[in-house]
Amino acid sequence: MIKRPLCAAAVLFLGIQTVLAGGFHIAPDWKPTRLESGIGGKEKVVLDGTIYRREEKPNCRVLYLKDNLVHLKNQIFQESKILVYIQTEHHTAIGNQIQITGTAEVFQEARNPGNFDQKFYYRKQGIHVSVWADDVKILDAEEYRIRENLAVLRERWKTLLIKCMGEYYGNTMSAMLLGDKSGLDSELKELYQKSGIGHALAISGLHMSFLGIGLYKLLRRAGLPFSIAGGIGICFLLAYTLMIGCGVSSIRAFVMYFVRMGADITGRDYDMPTSLSLAAAVIVAWQPLFLLDAGFLLSFGALMGITAVNPCLESCFLRGKKGRKIFSSFLASLSVNLTLLPVMLYFYFEFPMYSVILNLLVIPLMSLVLGSGVIGSLAAIVSVRAGAVLLQVCKGVLFLYEKACSASMELPVSRIVSGQPEKGWMVIYYILLFLFCLSVYRLKTIKEKGTSRASLPFVISSRIKLMGGAGLLFLCGTLFITCMRTYHTRGTLRITMLDVGQGDGLYIKGPQGMQYFIDGGSSDVSDVGKYRIEPFLKSQGVKTLDYVFISHGDTDHMSGIEELLENQRLGIRIRNLVLPPDRVQDDALKKLAVKAAKKNTRVVVMDAGDRMTEGNFRLSCKAPTAAYKGETGNAASMVLEAEYGDFDMLFTGDVEGEGEKLLEQGGLRRYDVLKVAHHGSKNSSSRAFLEQTLPVTAWISSGIDNRYGHPHKETIEKLEETGSRIYGTQECGAVMLATDGESAEIEAYLRTFRR
Repeated sequence: MIKRPLCAAAVLFLGIQTVLAGGFHIAPDWKPTRLESGIGGKEKVVLDGTIYRREEKPNCRVLYLKDNLVHLKNQIFQESKILVYIQTEHHTAIGNQIQITGTAEVFQEARNPGNFDQKFYYRKQGIHVSVWADDVKILDAEEYRIRENLAVLRERWKTLLIKCMGEYYGNTMSAMLLGDKSGLDSELKELYQKSGIGHALAISGLHMSFLGIGLYKLLRRAGLPFSIAGGIGICFLLAYTLMIGCGVSSIRAFVMYFVRMGADITGRDYDMPTSLSLAAAVIVAWQPLFLLDAGFLLSFGALMGITAVNPCLESCFLRGKKGRKIFSSFLASLSVNLTLLPVMLYFYFEFPMYSVILNLLVIPLMSLVLGSGVIGSLAAIVSVRAGAVLLQVCKGVLFLYEKACSASMELPVSRIVSGQPEKGWMVIYYILLFLFCLSVYRLKTIKEKGTSRASLPFVISSRIKLMGGAGLLFLCGTLFITCMRTYHTRGTLRITMLDVGQGDGLYIKGPQGMQYFIDGGSSDVSDVGKYRIEPFLKSQGVKTLDYVFISHGDTDHMSGIEELLENQRLGIRIRNLVLPPDRVQDDALKKLAVKAAKKNTRVVVMDAGDRMTEGNFRLSCKAPTAAYKGETGNAASMVLEAEYGDFDMLFTGDVEGEGEKLLEQGGLRRYDVLKVAHHGSKNSSSRAFLEQTLPVTAWISSGIDNRYGHPHKETIEKLEETGSRIYGTQECGAVMLATDGESAEIEAYLRTFRR
């Protein structure tokens, strides 16, 4: 490091920024802006700003505005950047100064563990507020000619790809070449990600290196000198980076290419560690919050694996020349995966076991895909038919990718879903990895110096030890991260009320590791299963739900479960679907049962008095009783009672009216926790019911600003009269409870309470 002063300075800078931004949250965009703080809910605003970027989405156009003046509540705010959605046709160009009249709101933070944090995603870009436009006026038609032309080029290039390759493959190539994923098939994207080749769909350093280095070599072969070829390459990559949107990977690749060209032009040796650390320092200086970004860590981590870990593995395992190239590629892929394992699990909660092998196919063919894509696109300008012929190569490779991914998903143990690791375990893993690399480099140094210790027997013995140690090290590291979530939770009952918007969704992890889910749906959050339920479950290390209970057939209690059933191959597996008795099942529940059976999920019914046990944990059905003669719906909700030691909880679905009265007549007791029925509506949780249950704490699941007015003021007052402590998803997001059967701890998404 001393021999690399620039590298040392960059690493020191990164270390300081990590402490400041990651540890102490000292960064310009950590704090909310004045405008963000001034917006409560949805607010009508008028703003003037300048367009610096635009994107075309399937249902709208997205404009990125800078230098904004915002009129809100008779106040004027200055806002650096704002995101604007336009659903009507308006011709706008980059550089135009425009006036927007519309509705402003702040970005939504993650409401459950494992969910996507929209607020932080845009905060990393310096954007704190979004506006849905009602009206657009152009105040100044001046354009940024270069950026506008690049944007038009991107749009026309995408159109050309779709024309030559069709919607499906054209949008896939558009994602690979142009970074435009707006039209990308969602199932294909998920398949690539879960197979471990999601990087192929993103503009990565691989893409940039291929284009930049490829152009540079081509110009050099044409006879151009270093300086001119390098300068043209730099200008080309700069324009390409601006066209695709200045992502972390593209900026990293551009800086590293710039350093490499500078080294070639000046006659200096190119140093990978210096180039890599300098690129990281440049990006972090621009935006410190990228230190906490998955794309940043994966992009730089991959190169760290190639630079630092791969030479160590080659020293231990690479022997002879037979099959050297293939095995060397395998070790390179393995090095990247070993380096990125904790990061992958931290952000995505699962690891594709066959990604190392798949990337042996994917990475070598990427040059063919990109090369054919560029050449085919150029040919299509002259003749669409000629371009389409050349682009058939891309279609063939993409078809091969898809089939290889699908095949890998059918293999045993295709994915390890471990959940989100704790940072302490990640530190341990990287310490072990560092010690292993240090040992290899130490052995290499001793051998090169030719000391007496570097005799042949010593080298052979040391290599054997290192090979065995490497295998044991990585096996232990993997098992550490895979098993860590279950190690310290045995004997603990965990219950989580998810924030699913206007709906219900409750997760139970039994004391012996069984996985349960009660209801799962929403009436105001689209794709609630995909975006809220499944990510949460994976963050907890759940790949399979043993039992899913549906209280009744309303959409806000089962829409998410329907999504999970549809995505059994790539998502969360459901073993058993538990429904109320046939006599109270409506058409929606019957259709759900048919769908479950088609997906090889066992369907069972649970009647009042039925019970499931897991050690000392009991889950009993309290309703609907045989005495219930009413219609299907809320009143016929399946009511469940959980008992574990001295702890008990009642899950009420949407029970009300006759169903609630029958529960009262059957005799209820005092509960530690009551999941309040029907989202806290006025028609449920009568005084008589609450006087019997006397819940210590009451949980209410309801959507923010829902049109039903849940929870109702009267219900809140009745709960307060009983002395209950109230936890609502509107204020707390997800609410989690952990108990050993004697004491319990309740944790909201923002705060922690004890009893």
